[in-house]
Amino acid sequence: MLKMSSGVPSRNVYEEFNPKLDAYYFKIGSYGLISFHGRNYTIKKRMSSADKATLLSDSSFYRISSNFYVNLDKITHIENQALYFKDKISGDKCIPVSRRTQEQVRRMIIKLNHIAI
Repeated sequence: MLKMSSGVPSRNVYEEFNPKLDAYYFKIGSYGLISFHGRNYTIKKRMSSADKATLLSDSSFYRISSNFYVNLDKITHIENQALYFKDKISGDKCIPVSRRTQEQVRRMIIKLNHIAI
C-alpha cells in the first residue's frame, strides 16, 4: 500500500520492509531475531537461516562487531569516530565507532562506490 505525502507516493515501511532500502543498521539477536534500525523506527523480524545468510552476504552490509552490521549505502558521512546516517525528515543518526573501524568502513565505501567519503 502506498501513502501520498506531498503528492509523492511513499511505501509503508512496516508492510513492505526491505532491509537494503530501509535499514541504516541492524543487530542480530538470539533465535533468528534481527532488529533493524532506520530513520525513525526499529523493526524486529525473525528470519530463517537462509534469509539471514542472504542478508549477511549482501555487500551493502558491513560487520562492525560480532552481531552489528551497518548499511554502507546509507552512511552519509564519517567523522569524529562516528558513522552518520542523515535523513531530510528526521535529521542525523550516528553510531560511535573506533578509529580503526571508521577507516575500515571508509575503505569499504570507497571500494563499493568508488567515491571518497
